[in-house]
Amino acid sequence: MRKLLCPQCKIAAMYVKNEQGDRLLVYVLENGEVVAKDPEASTEGFDLTDVYCLGCSWHGSPKRLMQR
Repeated sequence: MRKLLCPQCKIAAMYVKNEQGDRLLVYVLENGEVVAKDPEASTEGFDLTDVYCLGCSWHGSPKRLMQR
């Protein structure tokens, strides 16, 4: 399944935060699912409704990401 891209800089690498401010590296798949980059990591406790781009200053809803 393809990964969605940042609408600003066109990379797929994102992260999400939890209440403590910890970051988890993620990708957003074309079906809108947010998955951890590390398959063994858990997304539990992280806010999956707001993703942050690793390449630029963009952040927002995973629904705003774009396909290739």
